[in-house]
Amino acid sequence: MNAISTLPHRQVRRLWMALMLITVIMLAVFPSTATAQEEGYAYYWSLTFDFANGANGQLYVAVGYDEDGDVQEPPIYAQTYSVPCTRVGNATVSGGTLKLNGGYLACDLDVQRAVNATFAASAAIVKGCHVHVEDVDLYAAFQAEAIVSSTVPGNAPIFHHGDASYTINPQSSSTQITASLSPHGVIPSAALPAFPILSTWHTYTALYACGALCQMEYSTAGGVQMVNTAPAKVEFYTPASTIYIGHNPTLPLTAPAGTEIDYLFVDPPNHGND
Repeated sequence: MNAISTLPHRQVRRLWMALMLITVIMLAVFPSTATAQEEGYAYYWSLTFDFANGANGQLYVAVGYDEDGDVQEPPIYAQTYSVPCTRVGNATVSGGTLKLNGGYLACDLDVQRAVNATFAASAAIVKGCHVHVEDVDLYAAFQAEAIVSSTVPGNAPIFHHGDASYTINPQSSSTQITASLSPHGVIPSAALPAFPILSTWHTYTALYACGALCQMEYSTAGGVQMVNTAPAKVEFYTPASTIYIGHNPTLPLTAPAGTEIDYLFVDPPNHGND
């Protein structure tokens, strides 16, 4: 995992996420286990695939002073790391788009290593800046969002990690988004009306938030579906893992030929571990 750039800003969608996740701040439901808050520091990471410069992803990490569970702006240090991906089968990138024709991407993700490296760089700026990153971190929220075009109907796994995966199932006049999160497992969903759904670019979002209530929100093409879940934070394994784009090895299932992904964004959002 190689550092490729330093970013002075956070993802612009954080404002939107703050509005969507207002219930997450109601900490009475879950006692805080955030070492970040105890030590006065916090961290944040997000994963982006925009395919502008090839198949590799970008893991953005920011660390700094804790501000109510968030990384205070500006962060002490922020870094973007390359997430190297290998093409398996017929998977190509052209024009800023991942084209899956029976293939997929297998990528090396190591959140723990990247966060520790960013804290090490921060400690050179502010002595004592450090937070212990657990092997299994707990997140009160988790978002996966992708812009996808499908030419044929059928289940298409978009993102898969051992603790978090999300699949779409576009049909001729409806589409279904289904996520699986540890410890919940598969979070059931129903089909959402959408037309036209095939051969058209659509944004598919799965947003989990656990505060006063724990819910998964599925949305696409103007349709929204809320699914209540048991109260539990997402358990996410942070050390080196293989993640898949367009493939779910557990099922196993590969996206149908003709599936194209323009953009993929994964965000816990784990400011201060909360």
